[in-house]
Formats: sequence, structure tokens, C-alpha cells
Amino acid sequence: MSQQNTDKQQASRLVLAAIAKALKPIVRLLLHYGIGYPQLIALLKHLYVDVAEEELNTPVKRISDSRITLLTGVHRKDVARLRDVSLEEQGELTKSFLGDASSDSTASLGARLVAEWLANPRFLESGIDGNPPAPLAIRTTEKADHPDFQELVEKICKKDMRARSVLDEWLRLGIVSITGEYVTLNTEAFAPTKGLDEKAYFFGRNIQDHLEAGASNLRGTTAPFFDRSVFYDRLSLQSIDELTALSKKGASALLTQINSRAHSLQERDNPPALASGSSPERASGHAPDASSKAQSQEQFRFNLGIFNYHTASEQQAETSSDD
Repeated sequence: MSQQNTDKQQASRLVLAAIAKALKPIVRLLLHYGIGYPQLIALLKHLYVDVAEEELNTPVKRISDSRITLLTGVHRKDVARLRDVSLEEQGELTKSFLGDASSDSTASLGARLVAEWLANPRFLESGIDGNPPAPLAIRTTEKADHPDFQELVEKICKKDMRARSVLDEWLRLGIVSITGEYVTLNTEAFAPTKGLDEKAYFFGRNIQDHLEAGASNLRGTTAPFFDRSVFYDRLSLQSIDELTALSKKGASALLTQINSRAHSLQERDNPPALASGSSPERASGHAPDASSKAQSQEQFRFNLGIFNYHTASEQQAETSSDD
């Protein structure tokens, strides 16, 4: 056996061992919601084919069913069936496996509204960047110096969403509270404690991005993403409580700082449309070069996630099981 094959087998063993650790809490979650092995296998088959197509299809050449079978181990008949369903059937299949996208968009909308409230000086106390979020008037106000909740909603949703509908849902989820004629943001938002739709959306989005970063670092084909943790395993519950409080305080401050800066950068990177009849060349006085045009059209998304977790140490768990 060649050294290359030996190295590949060793890499496969290491990756599978890591995947086993990552999947264990997933399986525990699936069992909690009554989702059995056959449903997971059907989903994995669907995802293997999807990812193979994403990785290997090109604008000029469609990867063959046989190539996908060779790459993934999924039977060729299943590959053909999954690839040949109509767009309507594919939509229903994706919905049955991955959930209705409407719940994703609703949760995403809520997150964008909270981010706007926390970062836009218009919705901060005294209109000063870095200040806490200001209470917003429930009803539309004519006072230019006092924003209202409808203004916040229309800033993100334009006219597509009624402010009252958003307010009612946020009250249900505990994201906001009402004092007199004003709506106050729960500063721990957006971390809903009610509503499985919202919690499942953020669970999926954040776990996916963390796994994408970790998987990219394992592949080593691009510059590594930042991925660090602090780990101790001989702490008392009192110490855990202290570290949890310290983590929440520090993490909240960091997330608020990043959110404020990201909001400013996004405003800078997406300036309002130029006045009708003007052009970038006329506005700037010179024609932009090709590289600046390409750079201005290229857009990226950014996600910074922070978590903490605690459980009985492995050593203590082993001791307890021996008693």
C-alpha cells in the first residue's frame, strides 16, 4: 500500500472520529423529536447528492449520475431519482426534509430588525452611537427627534410587514416589553426562549456556519477562520456560575461592538442610489477601473458566534458510573 493511501486512510479515520463527536448531540436531538434513523438516512442521501452537484457542476458541464455515485456511494438509481424530480417536487422534497423557508425568513427578519435597533444611532438613546437602544413609541409620532416602532420596521421591511404584527410576535417571544406608550427591547435579544421556529432557525444557521469554518480549517485549502475556545474540566458549580456570568457580559459587549461596526460598514458598502441621470463616472469625476467595479459588485456575509457550555467532567462521569 502506498504512503499516499495510508495517509488518506489515516485522515479518514481522524475525520470520522471528529464527526462522531459532532453527530452525537445531533442524534440525541433527533431522538428527542422522534426522528428515526430511516428519516436521517433519507436526508443524508439527499444532501450527499446536493453537495456533490454544488462541488463538481460547472457552468458548461453537468456532472454525470455515475460520477456522483462513485464519489458519494449513493446508488445510481437514487441519484437519478433525486436529480430528475421536477422543480415543484424538489421544492416539496426540500421542504419536507429541511423545513418551510417561511419560518427561516421570519426569524431572519427578526434578527435584522434587532440588529438595526442595536446599531443605528437613530434608534439609540440620545441618537449617539454606542448608547443602549432607545424605547420606541408604539404609535407613529411626528417628532423628528423621537423614533417610533413603525419607523424601525419600515426601515428593514419597507411596506411589506405591518409593525403591529411584528410587535405582537415579539411580545409573545419576550423580545420586547411595553411600558406606557413605548416599546423597550430586551437587551439579550435576539435569543428567543419561546417559539421552536425561531430557535431551530438560529440553531441551524449558527451550527452550519461554525461547521463550515471548522471544515474549511480541516481541509486547509484557504486561510483559516478564527476558531478558539477556553476549556477547563475541574471546576465547581459555583465557579461555572461565575464564568457563565463573565462570559455573558463579555460576549454581549463584543457582539454589540461588532454589530455597530458591521452596520456602519454595510451602510458604507451599499450607498444610496445616485440621483437619476447621474453616473458613477460623473459623480466621482473619473471612470472607475475594472478592479474597483468588480470589487464593488462582490458581496459577502459575515457571522460571528459565541457559545458556552458546561456538563459533568468525563472523569467524574466515569467515577459515577463505577459506583
